[in-house]
Amino acid sequence: MNKEIKGDNELSKSFWYVFGGFSLIIIIIVAMGFFIFSKKDKKVVEEKKHGGNVTLNYSSNVKGLSIINALPTTDALGAVSDLDGQYFDFSIKVDLDKAKNVEYEISAKKIIKDSTISDEDIRIYLEKEESGTYTKILAPSNFKATNKESAIGTPKGNMVLTKVKKNKSSVENYRLRMWLSENSLMQNGNYSVEIDVVGKAK
Repeated sequence: MNKEIKGDNELSKSFWYVFGGFSLIIIIIVAMGFFIFSKKDKKVVEEKKHGGNVTLNYSSNVKGLSIINALPTTDALGAVSDLDGQYFDFSIKVDLDKAKNVEYEISAKKIIKDSTISDEDIRIYLEKEESGTYTKILAPSNFKATNKESAIGTPKGNMVLTKVKKNKSSVENYRLRMWLSENSLMQNGNYSVEIDVVGKAK
């Protein structure tokens, strides 16, 4: 029985030795960590919140423009044609909350499944309403897709039509026109685009 008590005492002493050593190591690590941390320069992290919305509005049941069985057209005629299906009106609404300004990009997204005309044969023209009259924002241009996403976020493959920076809330009206180039050898082709808008508040 004395042997059992002696064995238990030895086990108890071993446990306390291990426990004490482990505790000492933990205390040393914590003390070193505190010492190192106290020597570092303190940094203040300021969280900045921005607020602003950019909204695309249009009155038709599609958010773009399609030309069907298109015939070659001069830029002079395409830029002024008011026939149904020759243009697409839309507006961009900017609401500033806490942001100082908002940047947005308007782009055209090609609908591949609905397009048989080559990009080089398509003419894209963008106007903006100023005092009741539409004025040129983008001169007649061939469709040219971007090869990477823009800094603001316009997706790769879209054509950026214009980039705008606003420092106050506003609503701006735009008109998109599209036609088949007069130099095209294709007859009766189709082409469709959708309007996209992306914005970033700062």
